[in-house]
Amino acid sequence: MRFHHLITITTVALIVQATANQHTFDVHEPVLTPDLTDIVQEIVDTHQIPGLALAIVRKNGNSEFGTWGKKSEDGSRVTEDTLFNIASCSKAFVAASLGILIEEFAQGRNTTSLPTGLSTLSWQTKLADILPGDWELSDPWASEKANLIDILSHVSGMPSHDLAYKRNHSTLDVTRNLRNLRPSHEFREKFSYNNQMYMVGAHVITALSGIQFTEFVKDRILRPLKMTESTYSIDEAVQSGKASETWTPFGRRIPPWMEGRDIELTAGSGGLISNVKELASWVKLFLNDGVDLDTNAIIIPRGAFETMTSAHQIFFGYPTELSATIAGYGLGWMRFSVAGHDSLYHSGGAPGVSAGITIPVLDDVGIVALANANAKQSALSDVTVAVLRKLALAGCADESMPANLSAHASTRFQSAASSSRRAREEDPSTTHGNPRHDLTGTYEDAGYGTFTLCDASSRSDECRPVLDDFRLVDESSMDDPNTLFGSWPSVWTSHARFSPTNTPGRYLVDLGSLYPTGYGRNTTPFAVWTDRAPADFVVEDGVVRGLGFGGKEGFGSGVEENFEVWFSKRL
Repeated sequence: MRFHHLITITTVALIVQATANQHTFDVHEPVLTPDLTDIVQEIVDTHQIPGLALAIVRKNGNSEFGTWGKKSEDGSRVTEDTLFNIASCSKAFVAASLGILIEEFAQGRNTTSLPTGLSTLSWQTKLADILPGDWELSDPWASEKANLIDILSHVSGMPSHDLAYKRNHSTLDVTRNLRNLRPSHEFREKFSYNNQMYMVGAHVITALSGIQFTEFVKDRILRPLKMTESTYSIDEAVQSGKASETWTPFGRRIPPWMEGRDIELTAGSGGLISNVKELASWVKLFLNDGVDLDTNAIIIPRGAFETMTSAHQIFFGYPTELSATIAGYGLGWMRFSVAGHDSLYHSGGAPGVSAGITIPVLDDVGIVALANANAKQSALSDVTVAVLRKLALAGCADESMPANLSAHASTRFQSAASSSRRAREEDPSTTHGNPRHDLTGTYEDAGYGTFTLCDASSRSDECRPVLDDFRLVDESSMDDPNTLFGSWPSVWTSHARFSPTNTPGRYLVDLGSLYPTGYGRNTTPFAVWTDRAPADFVVEDGVVRGLGFGGKEGFGSGVEENFEVWFSKRL
């Protein structure tokens, strides 16, 4: 879940390399011919995607749309009007909105005043000045110096901490809670993808505009572009009859990952719901430097457009075997150039959805691909490969494209970016002896809140429903007396399972969502595990003090200082 955006950027770099023999794409001839339609159908079948929608967008506004598969259990077909959540492809709307707001203050068209002591608003304005009293990080230097570009280009020094925020939180809650979360790097030292910073960005817009972020986007972007079916409300999307249902990678239907109460919390980081027809207008905007070609209106001011589409941070510091440049991150967009094709790109992934937007900007074309199952980025990349090959003026020789392109790219990235993560993980043990200490009980952290660990023999009122759910969806794990279970109600998860390893005190934590009564027409129980992290318990003088959870960041010598999170055990 955390790495898909980087895995796919490598894939797209290889995609564009596949056209290395060409200097431009043919954007005039029809692309969605029967042969390409058949290729996409084969990709859909191979990757077991329930439904997929595709837009091929030209700078002049002439677009083509293709759809495959179903949007619902009853077999209703995907159309160009079918609504999908676009997950992290939503981030560019935060950056664009901030650019619009900055311009409004500069031109005196603002309807609210800046905080006391702040005379102007710019991309370099410090968060401490924009949100006095609310913005604070645990690192005093970062807390004082971080500006809008820093947080939107992912160099705040903070890891994702995606499991810290809950469904009942607001963007203000998230902003105020950052002070309780540990950094993983020094400020501006390293690119570290962080959804919460886009929640903060959305909160800035709400605080300075006087209206909710979602209303600001509708008023300044969606309505001017006639994107009237696009929405941040899952309830509105469902009531329209156009929303796609959502599935796991292995074909189980799941509920939409967003709930009605999540609208403002998740809107900035990944909450927009749209269709390929309306996203074509969004892509066309970026092919025309922020100007709506239909009305000649400036939607994104020129300065803001350049700021958000320029790479501010390097996140791929070396070329892949086939690419020509390193890759950078702007504000809501990744940017790279391969074989002379300068491209903007972002992917999106959340439970039940996959999305990708690719814009080779100098070639006057853009591609939108949406799927109604998660972990399908490699398939969307394969679709993009097929489209770009079709667009090439001269035929792209087969040998110029690596076999099994997506698998190659994913393996390449995993080797480079995940080696440290794999190195610290161990396989859960099936022969681990009984621990000498009782690890069950309640643990707490100021940033993450509390959770209670139970074992199979626990009988408390808090443990009973947790164990009942695990017995239905994961009964075999109950056989090990050392396995621990807990409720973990975050936006992304409902439960956690702690499995012992061969190292005393060390566990592997699987986090995900349990569906003890199934979902949709299939009522058999199942679980979806979305993340895995290590946890080390600390025992001193026979007393369990707590546990370190998440990545080892190396900021201290012991478990309490060396992990992303330290949970103290209540005595």
